[in-house]
Amino acid sequence: MKFLSLKSMRLKIVVKNLIFGLLFLSSGLAVSAQTTTFAQFFERFGTQDFVFTNNTSSANFNAVGGGSPIFFLYSNIVNLDPSLQAVQNAHLFITSTTSQPASNNAGTFTQPFDQTVTVQIIRDTPAPAGVGTGSRTNLLTAVFSPAGSSPAIVGSGNSATFSATTPDHVVTFSSDFLVFGLTTQRNLAFSYSSVTPTLALGAGNFLQSFTAAATGTFASNPPPIYGIPTAAAVSIGGRVLTQNGSGLRNAQVILTDTNGTVHRAVTSSFGYYQFDGITSGQTVTVSVSSKRYVFNTQVVSVQDNISDMDFYAAEY
Repeated sequence: MKFLSLKSMRLKIVVKNLIFGLLFLSSGLAVSAQTTTFAQFFERFGTQDFVFTNNTSSANFNAVGGGSPIFFLYSNIVNLDPSLQAVQNAHLFITSTTSQPASNNAGTFTQPFDQTVTVQIIRDTPAPAGVGTGSRTNLLTAVFSPAGSSPAIVGSGNSATFSATTPDHVVTFSSDFLVFGLTTQRNLAFSYSSVTPTLALGAGNFLQSFTAAATGTFASNPPPIYGIPTAAAVSIGGRVLTQNGSGLRNAQVILTDTNGTVHRAVTSSFGYYQFDGITSGQTVTVSVSSKRYVFNTQVVSVQDNISDMDFYAAEY
């Protein structure tokens, strides 16, 4: 009987995932030929790193704690620095939640996500000095949310896909190494295999809890440009409003930037707030704290001044 070493087994898993990813990439390009794939990932070990959790009245989809160890590759980017051209070791994090139940159409299950989904791919070690900006580790951050329709996990048996594309969804990309200011179309597609247990409806008509392995691709039209993003200072502002549209005074607005720095502002008597001196080219999270109302958090890629990031009190 022939036994394989652990190293050989891992190599076989990686090769299998790479072939699967390339096949998936080819199918993705056929569907969306107007965009060019600029990045892709596949798991290092092919393990069940992606976890869907049914909470009965909602559901979450996340990577395992500490992120999924992946191989990441840029492609079709002109003049990319040599240190970024090879396959890179990274970890992938995904943060998502949904309150929208799933559906079953003749054995094909669709689990929509009605709230913002954030995917971060972080390099295990910083790029060499002079390459990139900020932490020099953010290979790619993708943020997507509904725009007319909700992005969804779709599949049957032990395989599924999760994709988002403009203009059907709001899709933004940011990176310490790439500039996306000229892109007019953006999409991404993940393929999940070894779904365990097989897809089925669970409590509250959300998918039952499962784990899976994954590969994925990212595309845009035109491809992003390599270069250190400009660090111009921009402002972010808007209004905080009650359910009837009245401005809410003295509410605290909290902005957290890519580096984890927290900025705070207090709304005026008519509910206006503004942050100045925010570095462009990054993805920020903005939330509102109020004793009387609840507000949904917003995640946005900052490329220019924003004056209309409004918050409306949620009904409860």
